[in-house]
Amino acid sequence: MDPVGKVVLVTGASSGIGAATARALVSAGAHVVLTARDAARLNDLARQLKGGARAIPVDVADPIGVERLVAEIIDSYRRIDVVINNAGVGLASPVAQLKPDDLRAALDVNLFGPLSLTQAILPHMRNVGRGQIIFVSSVVGLRALPYAGGYAATKAALDRLSEALRVELHGSGITVTLVRPGTTRTAFNTRRLGVHGDHRRFNPPGIAPECVAETIVRAIRREPRVAYVTWSDRLAVGTALLLPRLADWLLARLFVWRGSDGKGVPYANPER
Repeated sequence: MDPVGKVVLVTGASSGIGAATARALVSAGAHVVLTARDAARLNDLARQLKGGARAIPVDVADPIGVERLVAEIIDSYRRIDVVINNAGVGLASPVAQLKPDDLRAALDVNLFGPLSLTQAILPHMRNVGRGQIIFVSSVVGLRALPYAGGYAATKAALDRLSEALRVELHGSGITVTLVRPGTTRTAFNTRRLGVHGDHRRFNPPGIAPECVAETIVRAIRREPRVAYVTWSDRLAVGTALLLPRLADWLLARLFVWRGSDGKGVPYANPER
């Protein structure tokens, strides 16, 4: 759909991909509603966008807050045309050390948050027979990286949820799109849950959040089932799925876990 004049809700909009997406959507002529937990940063972004966006601070992990958010948007705009489920939290830990509380906290934001918001918005989209739900997932939703198993599990669950929802909404006029970014240059990894000890022997430069934002705006216009940000992400995931043993071999050599002495060592063989 054409984003001009559409009411678009962006979660996790205070920084990174969310903030870049908000800027891109305002430039494309959309009425943007920003939401995130950080009220100060959210309001600052809304001021920068000079009337093109409205800030409503909410924690997507709070179902009551999500209901209030949707009610406020409907009261103001009478509709929500697109929701971009972007809010997320990272999690880094070897599976053997993964704390259930950390995984639950990640699931609250990465899975149950989008679920609550989608359930709250769907009745309003059904009333008008039109809308789009976008889930910002990750390439790790299809292939987990070492020491990111917990995070990958939350994204894999989100992927399966979106697949089922797409079929359930077939013929309703409401479309579902899954966006799969790869490594992105944001502060996302500095705020992860877990013990933060993973280290790559090779670090790809990653892409700017504006590239992901462009992909999201393009996805609104084209309404695809799945949208990758770069061809290399699609190629890497496809190769890993077609050649899983090769992927295991490569990832085991690319990723290490930092020991207590600060040196990068393979977690399974700390004496090396």
